[in-house]
Amino acid sequence: MKILRNIFSQLHVYVLWLLLSTMFWGWIFASFVNDTSPEKKVTIYVDAPAVADTALDAALEPYLPKGLRMVRSHPFSYAVFDTAALMGADIYIVPASRAEEYRGSFLPLGDAFPSVPGERWEWDGRAFGLQVYDAGTGQGAGQTYITYALPDQAAEDYYLFIGEGSLHAAGLTGRGDNAALEICEAFLQLD
Repeated sequence: MKILRNIFSQLHVYVLWLLLSTMFWGWIFASFVNDTSPEKKVTIYVDAPAVADTALDAALEPYLPKGLRMVRSHPFSYAVFDTAALMGADIYIVPASRAEEYRGSFLPLGDAFPSVPGERWEWDGRAFGLQVYDAGTGQGAGQTYITYALPDQAAEDYYLFIGEGSLHAAGLTGRGDNAALEICEAFLQLD
C-alpha cells in the first residue's frame, strides 16, 4: 500500500514526462520523417491571403517526376523565422505589387514556357514571371487551392516565378533537373 501511495503521489511528474516525451517525438516525426532534402522535393511559396497548402501538395504530387519524393507548398508567413527556406524555394506565386520587391530571387524565364498564353512579368526587357491570376476577369490557375483576393479587398494580378536558387530548373540554370518547370506546367492546368 505504501508503494502505491508513493507512485500516486508522484503521478504528476510521470504525466509531465509523458507529455514532454510526446511533444519531442511529435516534433521529430513532423520535422524529419515528413520532410526530405531540397534535392528530393519541389517547394512552392505563395504570397496570397489564403493557401490550402496540403490540398495543393496532394493535387501536384501525381505530376512529380521520378526520383523526387514530394511537393511542399507554403504561404509566405510559413518562413517568418526561416528566411533561408524562403530564399531557396523553387517556385513563387506573388502579386504584381510585390514582384519587384522579390525580383532578386527570381530567374529570368528565357525560352521556357513558350506555349503558355497570358502576360509575362518583365524587368529590364526580360520575362521573369507567368501570369497565373487575372484580376480583371477573376480567373486563374489553382483557385481551388489559393485565395487570390478577399471579398473586401481590391484584386490584383498574380504571377508565377522560378526561384533563383532552385535545384529543379535545369532548363534555366543548367543544374539539377526540370521538376520545378514540370510542376509549374501542372499548376497552370489546375482549377
